[in-house]
Amino acid sequence: MVIDVVSLLHANNLLVFFLVLGLGYLVGNLSWRGFEVGATSGVLLAGLFFGHFGFQVPHAVQEIGFVLFIYSVGLQAGPRFFSVFAQDGMKYLALSVVIVASAMGAALLLGAMLELGPGMIAGMVAGALTSTPTLAASEAGIRDGLAHALSAEQVDALLGDLTASYAITYLFGLAGLIACIRLLPTVLRIDLPAEAAKLARENRTGFSTDDGEEQDLEENRTLRVRAFEVANPKVIGRPLRDLQFVRTTGCVIQQVRRGDDLFLPDAQTMLEKGDLISVAGPLSKLEGLPDFIGPGTFDAQLLETPIDTVAVVVSKAGAVGKRISELHIPAVYGCFITRVIRTQIELPVSLDFQLEKGDVLVITGLKNRLERLVNAFGYVERRFVQTDLLTFCFGIVGGMLLGQISIRVGDVGVGLGTAGGLLFAGLIIGFLRSMHPTFGRVPPAARWILRELGLLFFMAGIGVKAGVGIVDALLTVGLPLFVSGVVITLTPVIVGLLFGRFVLGIQPALLLGAITGAMTSTPSLNVITQVAKSPIPALGYAGTYTFANVFLALAGTALIYL
Repeated sequence: MVIDVVSLLHANNLLVFFLVLGLGYLVGNLSWRGFEVGATSGVLLAGLFFGHFGFQVPHAVQEIGFVLFIYSVGLQAGPRFFSVFAQDGMKYLALSVVIVASAMGAALLLGAMLELGPGMIAGMVAGALTSTPTLAASEAGIRDGLAHALSAEQVDALLGDLTASYAITYLFGLAGLIACIRLLPTVLRIDLPAEAAKLARENRTGFSTDDGEEQDLEENRTLRVRAFEVANPKVIGRPLRDLQFVRTTGCVIQQVRRGDDLFLPDAQTMLEKGDLISVAGPLSKLEGLPDFIGPGTFDAQLLETPIDTVAVVVSKAGAVGKRISELHIPAVYGCFITRVIRTQIELPVSLDFQLEKGDVLVITGLKNRLERLVNAFGYVERRFVQTDLLTFCFGIVGGMLLGQISIRVGDVGVGLGTAGGLLFAGLIIGFLRSMHPTFGRVPPAARWILRELGLLFFMAGIGVKAGVGIVDALLTVGLPLFVSGVVITLTPVIVGLLFGRFVLGIQPALLLGAITGAMTSTPSLNVITQVAKSPIPALGYAGTYTFANVFLALAGTALIYL
């Protein structure tokens, strides 16, 4: 039996679609000297290849991908986007606006010089900044707005310009930004490891409170539980508050056995000779406790204390906007923070680290103590394993209906468009979910898969469409578009660097991370953290990333109408 593969693929668009996804992931896993192509780039390249040879994918998958991706962007940004206006995020907000505006300004100027249409201008911005939200919003703007004033042929031409210019400028937008970020510290003679170390020293990697407790958060990752017998006369008969136990030892007493009684201690508890206590803390701190408390011992019931680790989503007013030093977590709750995650990026934690709505704290402690802490801080998202598909679907419906509202300017309808409507609906649902965790719940894994599938579905359709005219575009305007893409990639970096350093006064290690966040380039963040030999730049990245996703999507719609 002979199978004509070419005919089979031409006859089965769905087969082509999954082949593009599979090969795209395969290409995306390739790496060279630390540079990884990535799934998004891999799917785009695979789509360009198949599109060039005339293969097609079902149009519906691109539409579904667009809806899932844009709405998921809003869901992810919602918890922080509104609340940050009342906190210290204004610098990062301003930096995000300046970077997006400088990219738009450079594109409009180059477009006027080269006499390019709105499709190519929007595509250049999307590709040069590797911003899929910009591309998706631009396409929606063409279909929703300009389509009413243009013929079907003109709309198809604009969409072709959009995808072709995106494809031509994308690769430098990806690789060029990484190279630029890697070289900037050398060119500017910035000792990035020293700058990051300076910030770490100023803010410290531990925390202290009014009660005096201090704890090295890095050491918290090696927590252990040991049992001791109280024998030191210096600790007998004195309240734990007076002993400043947490500050002195770096550990927390979990339970006390006194005779047949087993109880949880508080700040007023006084230890008695012969008490058996279980203590949790970093291994290095526990080793010094026999000199402070008394000899180590074995007590099965104490050592079988159910220690657990939970990921707590910060949502309660008592924790949002507070610095870790203000929360007195070891002294008040007897627990330890081991990690903090913001917008899916693990951040270094310092004395002055300020929590924002939607932050995820990974905390270790006794189960009953953890429950008290969770009730005060927010909720454990992993308890909600089901996605609220009712809210999810009607949120999308509401966003699409919102996108239909427009104001007529001449023959063109101007409004949020489908992309803006979906984005705004996602922001609202995400924000409400952060305040009411049972509303519109979408667990992290579900959010990730919906966003990732939406992105790759959309990129597969875009790549195949762009592949049809990519060769002609390269031969006609390829070089001017490529050079324009280089300018658009580099302009926001330079403008953001100058504005952030001399106007906002952001330190270099944070600023370079913030620039990668404003350009939504996670690969560039990985590079800058390697150069800095520190996770400090991730703080800047998290500060701008949420804003940038929203502003870049809105920029895509705006560029089509300008």
